[in-house]
Amino acid sequence: MEKWLVIGSIWTMSMVCLVLFVRGASPAHNRAVAMARSREERRRKEALGRQSGSAVEPERT
Repeated sequence: MEKWLVIGSIWTMSMVCLVLFVRGASPAHNRAVAMARSREERRRKEALGRQSGSAVEPERT
């Protein structure tokens, strides 16, 4: 019985560490959405700049 308790404890700790590692390695959903929005906005500005023939200066944030 003690052997299974030790094995179960080690397995549980390994899974907790794995979950924390994967969550830390992945970008936060809000940050990923914000990055996608800014990328789309930049592409839209570049497309408008090409259509009008003038270069649109990107905003500095």
